[in-house]
Amino acid sequence: MKIQSIKASRFNALAAYARNPTVKLYSEEVDWYQTDDLLIVACMILDFTDGDYAGNIMVRDEAERYRNVTLSAFISDFEHAKTALFKKMEECYGNIDNIRLQYEGEINPPTPVDFFTPLKTTRNRLDNLFEELINNPMHLSAKNIIEPMMRWYEDADGNFIEQFQTTGFRQRIWELYLFAMLIENDVVLEPSGAIPDFICDSFYGKFCIEATTINPTVTKGVVESIPTSSSLAELENIQLNYYPIKFGSALFSKLRKQYWLKEECVGKPLIFAVTDCLSPESGKISKNSLAYYLYGYMHESQHDDNGQLQILPRRIDEHRWGEKVIPSGFFNLDNSEHISAVIFSNDASFGKFNRMGLMSGFAPAGTQMRRLGTMYDPDPNATEQLPFYLNVNDENYQELWTEGLDVYHNPNALFPLSPSIFENAAHHYLLPDGNIRTTFPEFMPYGSITRICLPE
Repeated sequence: MKIQSIKASRFNALAAYARNPTVKLYSEEVDWYQTDDLLIVACMILDFTDGDYAGNIMVRDEAERYRNVTLSAFISDFEHAKTALFKKMEECYGNIDNIRLQYEGEINPPTPVDFFTPLKTTRNRLDNLFEELINNPMHLSAKNIIEPMMRWYEDADGNFIEQFQTTGFRQRIWELYLFAMLIENDVVLEPSGAIPDFICDSFYGKFCIEATTINPTVTKGVVESIPTSSSLAELENIQLNYYPIKFGSALFSKLRKQYWLKEECVGKPLIFAVTDCLSPESGKISKNSLAYYLYGYMHESQHDDNGQLQILPRRIDEHRWGEKVIPSGFFNLDNSEHISAVIFSNDASFGKFNRMGLMSGFAPAGTQMRRLGTMYDPDPNATEQLPFYLNVNDENYQELWTEGLDVYHNPNALFPLSPSIFENAAHHYLLPDGNIRTTFPEFMPYGSITRICLPE
C-alpha cells in the first residue's frame, strides 16, 4: 500500500458525497490523500477554534461507496499531524476487510455495480452516446470520472443501469452533472424516492430539484430533424419559436405534476433543472430561447448618441412553429408561482466530464486538452461575446462544475431561491419594465468545445 497526495478536485470526485459540509463552519480542508488502490481516501482539516490539524479517513464499503470511519489525532504541527494521519490510514488498511463491512447481516447487501458493460437486455438497443462513451478512447477521462461519481446513485426506480445504457442516458448524465454541481456547492442530499430527483439542504436553506431534458421528438420510429438556418432571420425564428416550444413541452409537463404538494417539497423552494439534449451543439443556440420562454420577453439593443448601450424589451405573446402554438411566459402560467427558479446548463457534456477528469487525475497519462469558445464580455456596452482559448493541461487551469450554470429566478415565486446557493452561477431577474438584471461570475462561458489529443 502506498499513500499518495491528490488534488481537492480528485478527492471531491471520489468521495465528496460522503462529507458533511457543516464541518466547513469550524474547519478547512488543506490537503488530500488516497491509497494507490483507492480503498482509502482522506483529507487533512484545520480546526479554526484551536488551530490544530486532524485527518478525516474514508473507506470504500462493499458497494464501493466511501464512508467516514475515523479521525486521526488533533495536532498543532502539520507535519506531525500528517505522520499521525498516515499511521492511522495504515492501521485501517491492515484491518480493511472488517472496516469495509457496512451491511454485515443484511439479507441482500449492496454490491459493486458495473455501469458500463451492456446488459443482455440492452445490447441491441444501446444509446449512441452511451456507446460513444464506452468505446471512444477520446472519452476515457469522462468515463473514468463518471464511474466513481455514479456510486452515489440510489436506484429508486430499480432500472437505473438499463436506462443509463439505453433511453435514459441523457437524463442520467444530466442528473450526474447536477449531483456534482450540488456537492460542489456544499449541498447535502437527503435520501429520497424517485420523485423529486433531489431533496437538498444547504447553508442557505432547504430546497428541491426536479430534472428534465428536451429531446428530439420520435414519431413512428423516425427522429425529427432539428431545423437549421441559412440566414440570420431564419436563426432568429428558430430561437424565438422552435426551441421555446421544446422547453415549454418539458417544463409544462413537469408543472402539471404538482411536485409542490409532495411532503418533501411543501414550504420549500422548488427548482426545475433543464438542459438541451437535441444535439451536442444545440444548447449553444437554444440558451437564449429559454429566457424568451420563461419571461415572455426578448430584448433588442442599440447604442445612444453617447455610445451607451440601450436595451429595449419587447413582449412575446406566443411561440409558433408549424401547427404548434404555446403561450410565452412560463413564470406567468397558473401554478408557476410554486416554481422558484429554472436552472440550465449547456455544458453537462462529455467535454465537461473530460476536462474535469483530466483536471482531477482520471485521464490517461499524456492526454492533452484545449478548450475554445466564447464568454460574456463584462463591458456594459458590449453586444458581442469574447473568444477564449484555454490549455486544460496548464497547472493553473481551474474549472468548477457550476461554471456555465444559469439560474432564472421566478419574479412571482412563493418561496424565492437564495442566490447564495449557487454563488458561481449567472443569476437572472426579470424587472417590472421587462428588462432583465443579471449578475455574472468573473468568467461565464457562453459555449465551448474541447479538443483532445491522446498519447501515441
